[in-house]
Amino acid sequence: MTLAAGLVIILFGLCGGLHARAMAFAMHLTDRKHITGTGALLIALYVLAAAHIAEAGLYAVGFFIGQSTGIGGFAQADVNSFMDVFYFSVVNYSSLGLGDIYPTGHLRFLAGIEALNGFLLISCSASTIFLVTTRRHS
Repeated sequence: MTLAAGLVIILFGLCGGLHARAMAFAMHLTDRKHITGTGALLIALYVLAAAHIAEAGLYAVGFFIGQSTGIGGFAQADVNSFMDVFYFSVVNYSSLGLGDIYPTGHLRFLAGIEALNGFLLISCSASTIFLVTTRRHS
């Protein structure tokens, strides 16, 4: 459980920091008078989507480490590549939770925190996109 808690603390902080930088970067890129409307929306969407994919990737690395160290695994026998773990992480991060792959052992704790973290950061992205699209340049 100690390793799982350590992974949670590290991943939660890394993802939060990465997302804060991505939101600031999106706001900075769109803070120009000639970038408005659809252009600003697209820039913000791409920057924030890249951040979300990277964050799910960080959690996938955490799941892979957890699986490799034996603190948990996945119920399906065919989850043995990083892409399988990354797929699970993206589904879990987005709180979609398809259920075709699910963690066992202490990786369940990591999965719950990832879903919470993903929900929080997706909400932050929605707020940033709102700010970008409603910004008025003076």
